[in-house]
Amino acid sequence: MSQANLSLSSGARCALPKELRKLLQPLIDRAQALQMPIYMVGGGVRDLLLNRPPEDVDVVVEGIATPLAKSAAREYKAKLVSHPQFLTHSLIFRNGRHLDIATARTETYAEPAALPVVEPASLQEDLYRRDFSINAVALSLNPGDFGHIWDPFGGVEDLQQKKIRVLHAESFKDDPTRIFRAARFAGRFGSELEWRTREWLSECIAQQLPSRLSGARLREELIPLLMEKDPRPAFRLLAQWSALTFLVPNLKWEKSHELFFGQLIRSRTKGDPLMMRLLVLVHAIPSPKAVGSLEHLMFPEAMIQQIEQALHVLACLRNGTLTPKEAQATQRRPMSGEVKTFLEKAMRIKAIVPKKEPVEQWQRLQDSAPCLSGRDIRDLGYKPGPVFTRIFDALRQARWEGKLRTREEEIRFLMLAFPLNGS
Repeated sequence: MSQANLSLSSGARCALPKELRKLLQPLIDRAQALQMPIYMVGGGVRDLLLNRPPEDVDVVVEGIATPLAKSAAREYKAKLVSHPQFLTHSLIFRNGRHLDIATARTETYAEPAALPVVEPASLQEDLYRRDFSINAVALSLNPGDFGHIWDPFGGVEDLQQKKIRVLHAESFKDDPTRIFRAARFAGRFGSELEWRTREWLSECIAQQLPSRLSGARLREELIPLLMEKDPRPAFRLLAQWSALTFLVPNLKWEKSHELFFGQLIRSRTKGDPLMMRLLVLVHAIPSPKAVGSLEHLMFPEAMIQQIEQALHVLACLRNGTLTPKEAQATQRRPMSGEVKTFLEKAMRIKAIVPKKEPVEQWQRLQDSAPCLSGRDIRDLGYKPGPVFTRIFDALRQARWEGKLRTREEEIRFLMLAFPLNGS
């Protein structure tokens, strides 16, 4: 279905791609056997209407979904993860793909930014609780009206007009994470916020309601923002709305972000893409503040340590404080491929490193890494222990000073500076 066919209204039909139909058919058969009305909902339907491969596959049933989810898990031989308090279930396949099955439900919020209390409800009530009209569209998977589009809130028309619209005035107050999703969808689709939606969003920000969100909930919004094909439009919007610092305090959207993300998107970078994009996002924040923010967001400790190392080295290079002693301390903890790639790319961006000296220092730091490994030193007859730290520090110092260049020179230096009979 092409973009031009988005004049669909409630009552129109949409065909499922063959592969998706094959995936869902066992679930459809079991729902029919249980006499439970079943629908595909949310972003997956939106993507089908836009002629895009669905990123997510979510289905809802009118009735309690638990028996269907358990039966489907056995049929698919998939792992079942259930969240009874939210009436939701996830089937996790061996290839890592997810299929979410939920009871159609309503949500009530005790206070702004609180987690919702849910109750079983009708399909229309389930659609009304969703974030935006473009995600409040359902596709029937029932034999009698298979492919029928249910669009009670005008989501298809909003897709056609490239409009982001919430369904009621309390939407952002109930769930301030919708601010970040509004930016993500607007950035992805080149859409604009409907005027009342923009007013309600501004009110939510003015009342500082996103500050009530936990670090874990903010992290779950930040990751998809970062992993957008091009995250820049969404972050530009968040900056315009004064919402960036709710995600990461002290974060300002700068020219260097535009350039760095652009470089990253154009290149084929190996390694963990989330790690690389997180590094680019926080590159202009002082290391202690960035670390504190990432700890609040509950990112893994190992990832935070690598980011701390990268920001520290970048600051030393920019400030001209990468002394031989600092270089030794830096290299005692091996740099990951992501950290090295980040620093190499940062060195090429004048908005980040305007002078040549840091680039030369970075190359010097790279060249000061010893050729010999711990295994090499052990094979030469040295016993592992504190002496290894002294050996590596001496090798790094000598290489930094340009006294050593090759593996053979390192071995000769080692034998003279640390004779075996004295080790």
